Amino acid sequence: MPRTTASAQQLNRTLRRVFGHDALRPGQEDVIRAVMSGRDTLAVMPTGSGKSLCYQIPGLHLKGTTVVVSPLISLMKDQVEKLGDVGIDASQLNSALTKAELEEMLARLRSGSEFVFTTPERLASDHDFVEMLKRNGVDRFVIDEAHCVSQWGHDFRPAFAELKRAIGALGHPPVLALTATATPEVIDDIVRVLELRQPAIINTGIFRPNLHFEVLQTASDDEKRRRLTELVRTREGTGIVYTATVKQVEAVEAELRAAGLTVAKYHGKLSTRDRHESQDRFTSGELDAIVATNAFGMGIDKSDIRFVVHYAVPASLEAYYQEAGRGGRDGEPSRCVLLFNTADRRTHRYLIAKSFSGARTRLLRKQLSEADAAKRLRNLEARKIANEDKLERMIAYGQSLRCRWRTLLEYFEDPECGPDFRCGICDACARPVVAVDGDKVEG
Repeated sequence: MPRTTASAQQLNRTLRRVFGHDALRPGQEDVIRAVMSGRDTLAVMPTGSGKSLCYQIPGLHLKGTTVVVSPLISLMKDQVEKLGDVGIDASQLNSALTKAELEEMLARLRSGSEFVFTTPERLASDHDFVEMLKRNGVDRFVIDEAHCVSQWGHDFRPAFAELKRAIGALGHPPVLALTATATPEVIDDIVRVLELRQPAIINTGIFRPNLHFEVLQTASDDEKRRRLTELVRTREGTGIVYTATVKQVEAVEAELRAAGLTVAKYHGKLSTRDRHESQDRFTSGELDAIVATNAFGMGIDKSDIRFVVHYAVPASLEAYYQEAGRGGRDGEPSRCVLLFNTADRRTHRYLIAKSFSGARTRLLRKQLSEADAAKRLRNLEARKIANEDKLERMIAYGQSLRCRWRTLLEYFEDPECGPDFRCGICDACARPVVAVDGDKVEG
């Protein structure tokens, strides 16, 4: 295992002089210490906690290349630019590069980049690229958004599950897996799928007291639109409005624009140019709000998002926490509002059924043995049932009168959730419910 003799004083000097920070945040020191010791490490740290420094600082004190696997091209582009701004050599290899850019990146790789950012698909399909990395010497293999590894996670991507092959081809360098959201089941699955060796598991908890959660009950789409328009009109700063479908994005964006608000839309069916334009307007603070599907958000470099509104119920508490958690990364208060209507359950049940029907059809078209086909169908059905259960847990959150943060902490089995935990900042804590003659009323 690669180890370093770098002292705490040397690491702190790098933190100050290169990255401009006076001190590490909670959890960062533990992760960095594990990384420097050469251990496989899985870190669960909330959005805004500075996960990138956990591999950037060690990478500057280790001899070989640090490979960083990222699910989004925009995310790796942002990281490469930030490292370049502080004078650190970093390269990226992805499908968005032109031929000239690709040749330039390969030349930099051959000369020994300190950091190389790439996608799981590139590692799975480009044998020459993996061999080049092996010749350079890889001292750390980093997987960002590691929950994508697990089929039980809310963002499963099959290419992530194949990363263990690339890790093996590179000689099993120590692995650092990073994520903001993972249930104990997903943590176990990440360890199993990546074949991590006696990993250090560092879970700093998900509680962020600057996120103010609330649920607004709505009886119809008309009421939803009215409440949303009021929310955005009376907002402080810029925020995100999440919807469940492209059709909802179009309708909600048009409604807010008609109300005189400065908004833009973002979804996967827009052209790349239009998506970039919407993202740039949002990042610059030009918009009152951006209306988007869950295609928007991962890797967005904007710390002062003051509100996140979910126009429709998300598919799971994992997805809800990750999306709502994009607010308030600067540590200042951010309002996280769910516009709740039980009819939203039908939309997600339809999407779940459609997704797994399509997966089943594709599976049956493959030339598999009877035993293998039966096994895969069982796994597929298990995932369908798990997704339905996640949806019901999300619906229960919207219907509950309990502390919002307590529900989230219990779901993720967060150690901070003691028997008497109350956040004191969510809508349920601000308007406590008490029993009066058997009826529940606001206290």
